[in-house]
Amino acid sequence: MIASLSKISSYKSMNPIITLSPAILGALVVLQAGLNRKVASQWGLSAALLLNAVVLLIVALLIFALVLVKADWFSNTIRPSIDFKTFSIWFLLPGIIGCILVFGGPWAIAKWGAAQTFILLMSGQLLASLIWDLKVEGIAVSYVRLLGIGFTWIGVILACKWK
Repeated sequence: MIASLSKISSYKSMNPIITLSPAILGALVVLQAGLNRKVASQWGLSAALLLNAVVLLIVALLIFALVLVKADWFSNTIRPSIDFKTFSIWFLLPGIIGCILVFGGPWAIAKWGAAQTFILLMSGQLLASLIWDLKVEGIAVSYVRLLGIGFTWIGVILACKWK
């Protein structure tokens, strides 16, 4: 309990942008899917997906080049340290999952609307994050976290049933 309280107090002293970054990222996910839906309505969803992939490749290459040229500007976690001997086929999964998200977000918004899509998406994220924390990070599942997720799912049911 004391350890978790010290974590909370350390969060208060953080940079507000860093503290709010998950919420900002969440808003960007909705914005990206909504904008992709607009592109898809004129060009088709597969073309919107391809456009996203091309833009991502260009931006990623520019960032990669900047990090190589100005490595001292970036932390070790951002600097590349590629060793092809350590490559595993599962390294491709994040890209495949990203493709599914870029394709699925606009489709789901067109079918159910943004609010219902992202309420359902959040409930899936909460369950997946609990499992990830337990299995990958070794963080125990507490009753408080389960209760919080339970309340969220009650909200999901209410939001999806009475739109």
